[in-house]
Amino acid sequence: MEKRRRRKFTDDYKQDVIRMLEEKEIPIKELASDMGLGIDLLYSWRRRYGKSNYNNVSKEEDTAEVKKLIKRLREVEEERDILKKAMAIFTQPTKPGIGS
Repeated sequence: MEKRRRRKFTDDYKQDVIRMLEEKEIPIKELASDMGLGIDLLYSWRRRYGKSNYNNVSKEEDTAEVKKLIKRLREVEEERDILKKAMAIFTQPTKPGIGS
């Protein structure tokens, strides 16, 4: 009796299959039969690699970017406030007798 070899697929391959499924809107049963894959396998790949999960992959990167941008915004707001105060000081009318 011959053992059946288990096929292994890379993450890139799985993502490509699911992208094809979502972009071309091919029914999952049709894609499964065309590619020689099980329907349950495609459903599990879709849960893992589907559109709703594309954004979760880089969530940590996005969080770090947001923190960086918030810090930069605070710095820019502080610079703006300093410039506003400086403008108020320099645009005040000069009093006679001072500095003349």
